[in-house]
Amino acid sequence: MLAGWTVSSFVPFVPSGVLAALTVVGYAYTTGFAEPGLGVLLALVLVSLLASAAELLAGLISGRLGGASTRAVAVGTLAGILLLFVVGPIGLVVGVGGAAFLESLYEDAGEPRVAVRRSVYAVVGVFAGPFVQAVMLAGVAVVFALSVL
Repeated sequence: MLAGWTVSSFVPFVPSGVLAALTVVGYAYTTGFAEPGLGVLLALVLVSLLASAAELLAGLISGRLGGASTRAVAVGTLAGILLLFVVGPIGLVVGVGGAAFLESLYEDAGEPRVAVRRSVYAVVGVFAGPFVQAVMLAGVAVVFALSVL
């Protein structure tokens, strides 16, 4: 199941990290919390939840690193989610990038280059989040397998 949650990191709206944490706790429960050890169990749950948080915050962090305001990133995220339902995954990219661009252009009217840079950072964050989550969850799966063997 952990491998499945790792792959599902790339599916929008699937809380893969939370599901991985629940899977690890569920397995520990079925073994009477004998496997994996308590320290390993807590570490796996913590990393799984951090993976979920990293995926959720990647766009915000990336947008802020690019110089976009929190408002621009929030507007871009909302537009991306709305367009995701209408157009699909490409709508997420267009919504985040387009809204972050327009919001940044509105904030700094004479700076289209700045707006482009900010929107590119926001889009990179949207793509980076699932990859970060997948790498972290793959690590959880490997450590879990090694701890119960």
